[in-house]
Amino acid sequence: MEYVISIAKRYNHARTHYKDPRNRGAKGAKSVLGIYVINEDGKLQFKKISRFMIPYYRTKLWKRRIYVCSECDRKFMALVKKHTDYVVCPFCST
Repeated sequence: MEYVISIAKRYNHARTHYKDPRNRGAKGAKSVLGIYVINEDGKLQFKKISRFMIPYYRTKLWKRRIYVCSECDRKFMALVKKHTDYVVCPFCST
């Protein structure tokens, strides 16, 4: 399962004209809308999206929260949809 954690605009530094030195730096960068996704392996990826897909992916956002277990006093990060979601501690499973 993939978790969408952010919608962002970043700059694509793809070279459209390889021999023209002006397009190799920040001047040649094009703005690109995309989403940051955490995949099943736990790696962060960026995927390009259309501006019309922003409302759809806004409903699919997961939030990264840091919790402290009341029994084992260890910190852990969890992905939740809402602040009221119940999170199970991965260390002591309570």
